[in-house]
Amino acid sequence: MASQNTEKDLSTVADETMDSVNQFVEYFKDTDMWIGLGIKLAGVALIILGLYIATRILTTMVERVFTLRKIKEHDIVAQRQNETLLKLAQNTIRYVIGLIMVLTVLGQFGVNIAGLIASAGVAGLAISFGAQSLVKDVITGAFIIFENQYKNGDYVSLNQQVEGVVIEVGIRTTKLKGLNGQVSIIPNGQIMQVTNYSLENSVAVVDVGVAYEEDMERVESAIKEIAKEVEAKYHDLFIEPITLAGVQSLGASEVVYRLMAEVPPTQHFAAGRILHKELKAGFDQRGIEIPYPRTVMLPPNPAPKGGEAENAQ
Repeated sequence: MASQNTEKDLSTVADETMDSVNQFVEYFKDTDMWIGLGIKLAGVALIILGLYIATRILTTMVERVFTLRKIKEHDIVAQRQNETLLKLAQNTIRYVIGLIMVLTVLGQFGVNIAGLIASAGVAGLAISFGAQSLVKDVITGAFIIFENQYKNGDYVSLNQQVEGVVIEVGIRTTKLKGLNGQVSIIPNGQIMQVTNYSLENSVAVVDVGVAYEEDMERVESAIKEIAKEVEAKYHDLFIEPITLAGVQSLGASEVVYRLMAEVPPTQHFAAGRILHKELKAGFDQRGIEIPYPRTVMLPPNPAPKGGEAENAQ
């Protein structure tokens, strides 16, 4: 009896398995199902293509609008601000249309969009408690943009730790490109201090050492002459005349003179290099010595010989 029951159970399981396989096969043989799926996929493809084209058209229109803005050719600040707002507007368009595309595609597959949006609101309230840093990044980014703290192309220092040229200001992050080409991405919520070197004219500060043996009046006169020559040679770089502040310090082997020059924003590095070069060439022409470390070798004092010591006695 037990063997007969076992055989019946096995045959029943086999029949049920075959029925499931047949139903599965019949499902994929259903022509109407494939036609409906093809129509949905074609609709999704058309939606994606249409929204992609709309994104390109809108971003191009925004670019045209910002390009047609009347900005003076030499107004670098306005140009950078224009570029920053352009990228922000284009990114916003991409985010909004991307969200619309996702919701529309889900609607094509029968997802209740209204219920999804309502549940997303409840879920967002719960997630917000765990996403405080993200919210902080977004809020800080909005204040950075609207307060015009820095723009694309500005040379800034963030938190006195990272320096570079701003290449993108986003709602959540800021991208800086350093002097060596490295790109730093900083969340806006972590930006506590901003030092912007591009808002006002920069000041190049140059220290040059001269030997103590040189006459101070002659050195100061030579520095002023060299400064005038540099101003005439690089008249586009120096906004105000180069000033000699005077003796900055007295070193171990040199008298240090300090020069200061007002230059366009972020040009103090280039101005400093030019001044150092021209001062060196000018001092060489006038015979003014710039001290450098020297080593003096003295021969050892030979010990007196024994015979000479006896004669001395």
